[in-house]
Amino acid sequence: MNYLMNRILKFSLVTGLAIAHAVVSAQGYPDKAIKVTMPWLDGFPANSTRLFSEKLAQLYKRPVVVDVKSGAGGEVAARQVLQAHPDGYSLLSTGSSITIRSVTDASSVDPEREFVPIAQLVTTPYVIVAKRGKFGSFKNFLAAAKANPGKINFASAGVGTGMHYLGELINANSGVRIVHVPYASGSRQLQAVLSDDVHVAIISLVTALPYIKSDTMEALAVSSPKRSKVAPHVPTLLESGVEGVPDIGAWIAMFAPRGTDPAVVQNLSEKIMAIASDPAVAETVASWGAEIPDVSPAHLSEVIQAERKTWTQLIKEKHLVTGNK
Repeated sequence: MNYLMNRILKFSLVTGLAIAHAVVSAQGYPDKAIKVTMPWLDGFPANSTRLFSEKLAQLYKRPVVVDVKSGAGGEVAARQVLQAHPDGYSLLSTGSSITIRSVTDASSVDPEREFVPIAQLVTTPYVIVAKRGKFGSFKNFLAAAKANPGKINFASAGVGTGMHYLGELINANSGVRIVHVPYASGSRQLQAVLSDDVHVAIISLVTALPYIKSDTMEALAVSSPKRSKVAPHVPTLLESGVEGVPDIGAWIAMFAPRGTDPAVVQNLSEKIMAIASDPAVAETVASWGAEIPDVSPAHLSEVIQAERKTWTQLIKEKHLVTGNK
């Protein structure tokens, strides 16, 4: 009995010390520099990550260093963060492609199993754009596609991207057969539209907005369920006759490795909520053509679950071929 009591007391002491250490660690967080790893060298995603990292550094009064690890569609950056100790000092900023990869490639990082959501920082819908005067509306584009099956095409930023799969979703839900043409970058997509190499491009609103504002291109529809605050004149796909399109688009989010102290994650979440409520930050993001969504961890978790369901259904149940089809 004495032996058992000693073991119980010893276990209780160790557990109590561990809990106390965790509380102290969370209360003292951060006491050194934080590193945010991202896969982008430049552009809107990189700018978004740097903006929030700079604001975090100001609030914490500690350095927040942004480290770029490009490659494999964000996989290199994600795996580097997973190799770090889950103490809140090594974070990942990545995009919506992390969800698509987890569905299409079982060997890819799983955002639900291997990471903890901190916040979705910014979001921008995909927009379907055409050369000015080409179609006039998305309904006209659909009519052309129905009249010419397999002869109307769309550009995306590559096979297996959200832009590619949105085009396939339009095919599946509208009874048309538009042909996918992948390009290496957004700028090449837009150039292909302007030179009449493709009929339309499915691209992020951020990338296309300067061309839309200059009247070089016409925006036919956006992928979000509601019209974008940045381009309120552009109708949604649902308004344009495409049923069953979920809330999908390009987004940037921040994650911590699974195993990070929940109190530290909560601390980070609260700081990002404070940053998101700053009108100057919202104004900067809007100037890019993006919006700040609900930045709670719960919302990011819901977004990932919903998108995984969408892509799984599209790829597996509708037998989508993920090549250049």
